[in-house]
Amino acid sequence: MLFVRFTDVPKEALPNYERLPYEEALLLSTQVHQEARQADERFASEFRIFDDVDQLVYKGTFQFGDTTYPNLYQQLKERIPRIRIRKEDATKKILLLENLERLTPESYKTMIAAPIRQHADTTHVSRLRRGQRRLVYGVSGVSLLLLGALSVVQLMQPDPPRGVRAATAGDWQSLYEEALDGETDPLVRRLEKEKSLNDEQQQFLITQYVEREDYDQAVAVTNDPIDVETIIMQSKRFATDRQETLQAFQAAHPTDEGAFDLAMLKKDYERAVSLPDVEMTTARKEAKTRAYLALKDVAKAQESVKTVRDGRLKEQVAALVRLDEEIQALEDQKRQLSEKKDKKELEKLDESLEAKQRQASSLL
Repeated sequence: MLFVRFTDVPKEALPNYERLPYEEALLLSTQVHQEARQADERFASEFRIFDDVDQLVYKGTFQFGDTTYPNLYQQLKERIPRIRIRKEDATKKILLLENLERLTPESYKTMIAAPIRQHADTTHVSRLRRGQRRLVYGVSGVSLLLLGALSVVQLMQPDPPRGVRAATAGDWQSLYEEALDGETDPLVRRLEKEKSLNDEQQQFLITQYVEREDYDQAVAVTNDPIDVETIIMQSKRFATDRQETLQAFQAAHPTDEGAFDLAMLKKDYERAVSLPDVEMTTARKEAKTRAYLALKDVAKAQESVKTVRDGRLKEQVAALVRLDEEIQALEDQKRQLSEKKDKKELEKLDESLEAKQRQASSLL
């Protein structure tokens, strides 16, 4: 199973920052791509591919409206084999290609890009304003770029830093390798000099500053404290001290989003669901639904789950709704029998009621 997350697609038909099953992402992105080509429109979107355990396995950019590839699959099919990785990690690349081949319908494999009228300026790429973007971080976090296995870094194929032309790929490779060995200062100093950083470089810098408790510098990387807060919440680097780290950052740069996430970490569900004006990402929508479940507020959980895509969570809420209805029905019967003072029937009802309540507790 593969999942794809797009960013910066200025079309409502293709959700941004949401983890879509590969087949759905392929279908929607192809439709948007074809519509863009018909309208002589071009725009770029970064995308990330995750496996079924939410590990990042590939990162790239797709040019919507361009004539090079008719769909996402054909771009991946051509580019992934060219990625150089260590021999012992070749199976990762093979597995990714096999999954793509298995999940892609034949019609997409043979699709041909029909020619369209060319623009005078073929280098133009339409993008949303920088201030409209929101960095997105997978569960695996910054470690996948610089602090994880080198083969994963290579497989992600990060773009060279924009604005730097003199530096060679070898220069950056040596800095990356030093960072992988724990010597991060040289890379930090190099990145601090750059005028423009890609997402992964920003994530790396933010992580380094947070670990040093230099929260002002961390925020200065993107000028948005929510980006820093998101990294703290999702990066494995903070898995052992996430609550303490977020609490310290929240004290220096408070946000509604940070207050929500901190309340969830503290299991203060009443506070979490009461906070207004929180930017509800996919993760927070799911967290809020779970908060309602923990509070045993079945009605609000049922309403909240409508906004999430997590199939298991939807099933959990649906099962809880059914059990709640059954429990209410049994309690109604119990009240009626209590009036008749039928002890045997009451005992049977009590047993059934306790069994249903145990099932509900296990779901919660």
